[in-house]
Amino acid sequence: MMNKRDFLKSGATAMAAGAGTTATLAAVRPSLGDATGLASWRAHVGQRFEVDGHAVTLASAEAAGRPGAEQFSLRFEGSLPAGIGDGLHRLSAATGAAMTLYLARTPQGLRADFCRLQA
Repeated sequence: MMNKRDFLKSGATAMAAGAGTTATLAAVRPSLGDATGLASWRAHVGQRFEVDGHAVTLASAEAAGRPGAEQFSLRFEGSLPAGIGDGLHRLSAATGAAMTLYLARTPQGLRADFCRLQA
């Protein structure tokens, strides 16, 4: 059975190999300002998003310290149908920008975890 880490690593590798360039990858990310990390997401706390067409609100963007990486978690709140569980989901901003994220179901809504390695 494949665990979450291996799934994400293999999916990112396939996506990067298929995309070809950094510019192509950047085009599929939502526009959240100049920053693409924790600071950018924190600027959107309290805003409405949609997960597979269901409304949620970005409730928090919290850092989790790790040397050499920017690691953080996003927490989305909102009532969701039982069919939305752990897995890949389409997250859409009010601006229309969308991205596919691995979201984990929590009692309050959904959580997304990020780890961006620093050069």
